[in-house]
Amino acid sequence: MKFRLAILALCFTQPLLAQQQAYFDAAQAYLKLMIEKGDATYTRVGGYKVIGTPYLYGANRLGSMYSSDDSVTNIHLSYNTYNQELGFNPVNSSINLVKDPGTVKYFIIQGDPAMYLPTDLKFVYGSEFGSEEKRYFQEVYKDQQYSLYKTYTSELRTPETSYVQADLRQFQIRVDYYYFDEKNKTLKKFKTTSRQILKEFSKIKDLSGQINENDLVVKKEFELTRLFMELNK
Repeated sequence: MKFRLAILALCFTQPLLAQQQAYFDAAQAYLKLMIEKGDATYTRVGGYKVIGTPYLYGANRLGSMYSSDDSVTNIHLSYNTYNQELGFNPVNSSINLVKDPGTVKYFIIQGDPAMYLPTDLKFVYGSEFGSEEKRYFQEVYKDQQYSLYKTYTSELRTPETSYVQADLRQFQIRVDYYYFDEKNKTLKKFKTTSRQILKEFSKIKDLSGQINENDLVVKKEFELTRLFMELNK
């Protein structure tokens, strides 16, 4: 089962967890460490100079993409979480192309042990669920009844250390969770507090004796996956 990102978050953020005892998504941790290490370059967004990167785990990740017309494998993908565009170019090529949101049904970023990505990451566009949301959803856990997905959205925030550069911003990733009812074909966003989870799924199954409060705080995605396994029993 797909426990990958909870484990990744612990690999990336062990020092952080010791201080704040809270889950930090692996993609968020990657961006945070990138900025803190000073590896970030500036990106122009409107009138702002933005540090960090809008690309999930950086640009040019090896993967594949699939549309209604064709499929392309063994290419470099750059998933822009700020505008939901998908950049791509063939391996060993300097040609950079961009797919507008929705022109790709789904794409896969290949696992990369060097990047602490032990398994592939699959992203499905909202229209494939019948949703009007113009964004890609990462498949976290898929089953026959209820499946777990999440989205990444880059936002512009003022750096905490910026006191003199009024036009300086940095990318910050927001993560939202959704579940898909495979039978009724409905996609719904939900909050990941124990109270909201119990309320959201009360008509499906009583999870009051199943939720581990500590794991939900420290290992959120691990715990959510386990709970969805319970929902599907």
